[in-house]
Amino acid sequence: MNKHALAVYQILGDFKMNFVEKYKPMSLKEVVYPSDAVKRRIMGYASGKFHGHILLHGPNGTGKTTVANLLVKEIGGLHAMIETRTSDELLNRQDLRQVLLNSASLAKLTTSKKHFLVFNEFDQTKKNMAIFWTALDECGDGIMLIITTNEPMNIHKSIRSRCNMIEMPGISSTKALQRVQCALKSEGLILTDAQVLDYLKQREHMLDFRKYMVVAEELVYMNQNGYYFSASKDGKPNLKVV
Repeated sequence: MNKHALAVYQILGDFKMNFVEKYKPMSLKEVVYPSDAVKRRIMGYASGKFHGHILLHGPNGTGKTTVANLLVKEIGGLHAMIETRTSDELLNRQDLRQVLLNSASLAKLTTSKKHFLVFNEFDQTKKNMAIFWTALDECGDGIMLIITTNEPMNIHKSIRSRCNMIEMPGISSTKALQRVQCALKSEGLILTDAQVLDYLKQREHMLDFRKYMVVAEELVYMNQNGYYFSASKDGKPNLKVV
């Protein structure tokens, strides 16, 4: 790799990491949901209309982890009590039942009201499931379990039974468009919806919101480095993102 190519690679690499973090949703209202039905269910939990444990499932890049973390803040407030141990670390404890009971009791005395267990890729966890779900039942509403996974059927059926399952399917380019446009405009790049949508469709086969944000990063990078966004004969942009 020559020096020029290396410099471009490094700039794009740094830009990608910073760009995704820079425009990460800060509230549930900023999340790009795959459908209005999913949004209504999530907001139902956030507003306190729905209760119980939640299992968010779907492919990569659909916002499962983001939604899980924002839900905790919305329900438990700024000082929400969140389990800091991983699922494996917690479930391997010999005193698992007592740990959860103590956490639930303490949370009820705080503004959090609940002790939150946010476990990502929980389908990989297998140990002490019987003790775990029994303790969950004993804790009642003092514990809220939020699971994210790509493989919901790999999670023990007794855990699935105790969770309200919310599917988060892939994100279409049309659904992603508004959020991407907000990011582009914040960076000083003004393109028509038709232009941006054409670029986004080049990555739509992945249905991954993170990939759409990578497209946005590349468009901003091209704009900053003198590329001209002219239209081809069919009215679509003549530059292809790589």
